[in-house]
Amino acid sequence: MHGVGRQWAWGISNHHIMIRQEIIDTILERTDIVQVIGEHVKLRKSGTRYVGCCPFHNEKTPSFYIFPHTGTFKCFGCGEGGDVIHFIEKKENKTFVEAVKTLADKAHIEIEEQEESVEAKQKRLYREALWIANKQVADFYRKQFLQSKEAQGYAYQRWGEDYCTLKEIGYAPADGHALQQLPIKPDFLKELGLLNRGGYDFYQNRIIIQIHDRFGHVIGFTARCMDEQQPKYLNSSESIIFHKSTVLFGIEDAWKTAAKQDKMFLVEGAPDCMRLQSIGIYNTVAALGSSWNEHHFNTIKRVASKVCFLPDADPPKQGETFGHGVQVVMDAGTMAMECGLSVSIKEIPDTDDNKKQDPDTFFRNTNIFNSTEETDFILWMADKLFPQTNTTEEQRMTIKRIAYLLSLIDDDTGISMYIGKLMHYYQGRKIWLLAVDKERKLREEENKKKSDKQEDDLNRKYGFYISKGCYMSITEKGSVYEWSNFTMLPLFHIKDNTNPKRLYKIRNAMNHEEILELKQEDLISLAKFKQRIEGLGNYIWKATEKELTKLKSYLYEKTETATEITQMGWQRQGFYAFGNGVFYDNHFIVTDQFGIVRLKDKGNFYLPSNSSIYRTDPKLFTFEKQFVHLNLSSVTLTQFTEQLFKVYGDNGRVGFCFYLATLFRDVVTSSSANHWFPILNLFGPKGSGKSELGHTLLSLFTISYTAPNIQNSTPSALNDTVAQSANALAHIDEYKNDIDPKMIEFLKGLWDGTGRTRMNMDLDKKKETTAVDSGIILSGQEMPTADIALFTRLIFLQFPRSEFSDKEKANYKRLLEMRSLGLTHLTLEILKQRRHFEQAWCTAFRETQTIVGNALGDNKGEDRIMNNWCVPLAALRVLQDIIPTLTYEEVLHVVVEGIQKQNAECKTNGELGNFWNVVQYLASDGDLIEGGDFFIRYCSRFKTDSINATWQSERPILFLQKSRIFNLYRKEGRQANDKVLPTDALKYYLQNSRAYLGEKVARFDVYKKGIIQYDHSRMGANNTPPKLTMTQRAYCFDYDSLCETFGISLWTAPDQRDNDEPF
Repeated sequence: MHGVGRQWAWGISNHHIMIRQEIIDTILERTDIVQVIGEHVKLRKSGTRYVGCCPFHNEKTPSFYIFPHTGTFKCFGCGEGGDVIHFIEKKENKTFVEAVKTLADKAHIEIEEQEESVEAKQKRLYREALWIANKQVADFYRKQFLQSKEAQGYAYQRWGEDYCTLKEIGYAPADGHALQQLPIKPDFLKELGLLNRGGYDFYQNRIIIQIHDRFGHVIGFTARCMDEQQPKYLNSSESIIFHKSTVLFGIEDAWKTAAKQDKMFLVEGAPDCMRLQSIGIYNTVAALGSSWNEHHFNTIKRVASKVCFLPDADPPKQGETFGHGVQVVMDAGTMAMECGLSVSIKEIPDTDDNKKQDPDTFFRNTNIFNSTEETDFILWMADKLFPQTNTTEEQRMTIKRIAYLLSLIDDDTGISMYIGKLMHYYQGRKIWLLAVDKERKLREEENKKKSDKQEDDLNRKYGFYISKGCYMSITEKGSVYEWSNFTMLPLFHIKDNTNPKRLYKIRNAMNHEEILELKQEDLISLAKFKQRIEGLGNYIWKATEKELTKLKSYLYEKTETATEITQMGWQRQGFYAFGNGVFYDNHFIVTDQFGIVRLKDKGNFYLPSNSSIYRTDPKLFTFEKQFVHLNLSSVTLTQFTEQLFKVYGDNGRVGFCFYLATLFRDVVTSSSANHWFPILNLFGPKGSGKSELGHTLLSLFTISYTAPNIQNSTPSALNDTVAQSANALAHIDEYKNDIDPKMIEFLKGLWDGTGRTRMNMDLDKKKETTAVDSGIILSGQEMPTADIALFTRLIFLQFPRSEFSDKEKANYKRLLEMRSLGLTHLTLEILKQRRHFEQAWCTAFRETQTIVGNALGDNKGEDRIMNNWCVPLAALRVLQDIIPTLTYEEVLHVVVEGIQKQNAECKTNGELGNFWNVVQYLASDGDLIEGGDFFIRYCSRFKTDSINATWQSERPILFLQKSRIFNLYRKEGRQANDKVLPTDALKYYLQNSRAYLGEKVARFDVYKKGIIQYDHSRMGANNTPPKLTMTQRAYCFDYDSLCETFGISLWTAPDQRDNDEPF
């Protein structure tokens, strides 16, 4: 069904590479198989599936199906099937690596490639040969099944025809030599356990069920007899590709739904798994007859954080309290919790006749499944164990057993809630708390014993010992040789391609202690090492470089590794970083005193800003020390959003939805070809609240944030600022249209995440790109219309008012109080929805585009503007269930109005911008004459046919003589072959522009061929003729507003002709 080479694969050259499984898993989780295949095949929805005509063979009746819940496709005509990687391989004629890279580019995922050794290549090729052999055998068994009415009758009655067809159920004939006719090497059949020692078929007269790995390769079989012979099931024997203790039956179909629901259902055997998957509970796996183990749980944990056991309902054997199924789950549930999973139980109800039941026989449909109660594992254990306690000692042991489970929980609040419920079984909160604390200490002591033993072994290995806080050794003559007056405890090796370093705790013989960060260069020579440690105080190295080398060998072997986190926010390893800890697996984990966070299955990570080395230094890691989760506030998401919307109205609603999208920015950008993400623009006068909205949204990430002033920054400095975090907000303030054109280009680059490329002098002068992964807020007092390409990259929000009532000010003050303690706890609450967001985003965005497009009708305007606005709206669509204060419908109305308004501004300012640029050009070239075609006057009182205004201070007014300027504008457009507005359209846009003040009669000087004309019919006071003037109806504009909006300058010098009344 699937292609080969899922972990190892070769490119089109002879250079072989390996792609890690975690990367492939991430690609498959992020990829919408319907969307990818829909680019090649016309699909229609059919129930939970999609159907179309197969692209791999000619057909008129569709037999090609896509199963989104499993992330697979299958053609029931030609038999082709697999995951989305295999589809790209087959359809686009690509190798596995090329197909993975294609999908990685679509999903915006970086691929780490490793070179494949010759030995690894040989093993891979052998594995692939066995996969192919198994597939050939599976196909043979399938053909035999379709020819056997008896086998079909048994299988269809048990699992249904559709399921048997989908899972390609097979049949091994009774003839013990059936496989010998296949073109497969006998050695392969023996390796796979398909032939027994006598050369006969291992499976005879049995229903054959394929066993797949995570990627759909046939790695083995489980075979069911159709009569009462024993054993009922036979599994494949151990081989290179089949290890019974690591197999999860059903994983190939379960992982996609498990990732979406963040839960996996666990059953005892393959029939139970097949039953549940056949009724639509796809996220079900079985341990295939072996006991559950850590490998199983670690595999599950890569796709889901919760498991739910469905134990067999076995009657207890004589002398036993519980049936086998319950005993298995008691032990397995404990192990699952030790592996960091949340555990629950769905138990089959007892029957009156105490008859054995299992999931295969009990869960006949989804109604029965859904109506069966699901119970938390710890409470289930308590409910099982406490009724069986008859003595004080038994009660103590039960409390100890439950307390051990509680000690595995990191959340003290969660433990307290459990104890509240456990009081039903045993009164005494203090006893419970003491029992939990004791279990934690026992585990810590056990870990310390292991650590101490390892240290003693290493000391003997390197020929020195520790005495009185110093390193010592015994010389050949038997005397004591003192190496130092201190000892060093290795903490971590911080991995970095350009600047690796190591952390140590150093303590001298007087018990003075420091945390020391040594760069690699500090450990190269004895002189540098002594200089660094002696700089700390009384720390002296007395031995030679030879002893230092021995000590380094010891320290290096004992050192754990950690990865330094250099960018706050979302990390591609699968967690969200703050300056003082990380949010992972729905828990916030604070760093230790060294700035280290330990994540069991991810590794160790270093946050230097929270290390005791740098914590008190105000000059270093200033941003990281603000980007922290302190959890000081108790404000709820409902309280905050209600107050935010009360203060900022629709602007607050759009801003909050933009924040939601930003939290999952990497998911959003992975769905577009060029990985774009909109910029949120807040425009309004001073005191309008625009910048404060930005500050409020930033409080969801930081305890303090000062937005950089774009006027005082360079593109490189701003780029470094906005690149400090991923999936978080960054705010740039004080935008003006007259900023450097390079800054405009930089802002446009933020839309598609374009970073700044520079030469790294520490890395062999290789080019290094600083990517921008944050959501950008751009605020200012000028509408950013100087470059329409920038304006179309924005979500444009206008803040028109700067005066507010006392009630509005009180509401604003209340909002400030809410944000004063930080609101990062709300961010963590929303980040819990990440898995759901990953699964739902693509569909939600496509649906939102359709809904908004329909609402706009023929007035869609710029596609880019519409798509920008659809991002925050689609984010709300995905997260609607956790935002009770906001509905999709009300924000949809705001979004449609916002798009229409921005399109109007875009069209007006784009075409008007061209007009005013022509006016400026003509004026600078002398074709338009100041005084004759236009002039500027300062006025404090002004009246036109549109306004009658009095201003506190004088402001410059531009008077524009229409007819001649309009003619020159059209003439210039024709000569430059540019599009020009018709006169009526130009008048409409000018009269509806923000700077327009109305029309008024004004007096202009008369010019002919650029020469001013005089009235020779009368003489002035100095026997000189006055200038010839004429009155015209002039368009009047607020000149400062024109300059802000369009960046023009018509001013040569203020006209001081006060004695010449212009109007």
